[in-house]
Amino acid sequence: MRGGWIESPIVAIGTIDHISSYGEQYVDHLPWPVTASVHKLYWCQGDFRLTAVVKGQLRSPPKKYLWASTIPGCELWSNDPRLRSSREQTRAWFLREEGGLLRPTFDNGTYRYVGLLAKWDDGPDLPARERLGLLLLRPDANGDTPEDFAKYLWDVGDIACELLGKPECADRIRAITLLGSPSLTEAACNFLSGQLGAGCVLPK
Repeated sequence: MRGGWIESPIVAIGTIDHISSYGEQYVDHLPWPVTASVHKLYWCQGDFRLTAVVKGQLRSPPKKYLWASTIPGCELWSNDPRLRSSREQTRAWFLREEGGLLRPTFDNGTYRYVGLLAKWDDGPDLPARERLGLLLLRPDANGDTPEDFAKYLWDVGDIACELLGKPECADRIRAITLLGSPSLTEAACNFLSGQLGAGCVLPK
């Protein structure tokens, strides 16, 4: 996820609807991590509805989002109610512009977006960068339990710190140690020391 953030020229909050097939393509081989036995791509398109730009800029109003999949069905996320992706309320997409279209930063990338369980408008009225940074450090926006977020903090912490700045980010992560979850406190303290070189006072 961190690599997707660094390499993406554009990161934007938005939704994709009116998804449909754009055709099929046979290829000799596909780059790793796709297995050598896969030779068919399913191209898909949808209308990108922009909410906010967090990184970079869009040269023109976004229209179509075009992507390829090795699996038929044009499914960007699972709608299985047992899975987190079906309950995501906000998605920050890793994007590039190509020929008047929006494309994933990496066609074969694992992460096309960062998903959050909270709505974009939940929280203080701040510029897009700061708003996303705060949402990335909210346990309830990232998992069903503090223990879920403890496993996820290292995935989103670096992005949040770039958005908020290290001093603000460190203060926010220190506040996480006071929430009463031993596993989350341990993860937060390890992040503070390992990624920010900051101290962590464990609650008594």
